[in-house]
Amino acid sequence: MNTPRKMRFHPGTILASPDAQEVLGAGGTDPQELIYRHVTGDWDPSMEADLIAASERAIAEGGVVVSTWQLGGYTLWIRTDAARETTILDIPLDN
Repeated sequence: MNTPRKMRFHPGTILASPDAQEVLGAGGTDPQELIYRHVTGDWDPSMEADLIAASERAIAEGGVVVSTWQLGGYTLWIRTDAARETTILDIPLDN
């Protein structure tokens, strides 16, 4: 049985770019699951160690929290601002 993980911060208003919506829809990925993993610090195994460390520090100290997810050949970024007012799902331009 999986024990639910506790939210480590509030995501605020959640927004998704059109590119992110397209990638999520094409892959059948549930964005709510990714947001849940983002706010609980359940990072994607492919996420770089320095980004994990920076996000852990941001959670503890109140900075910008970033997570990345590999989806169908694209990298989806989830970013929550330092004020915890907004979380944005986006695909970087270099994809």
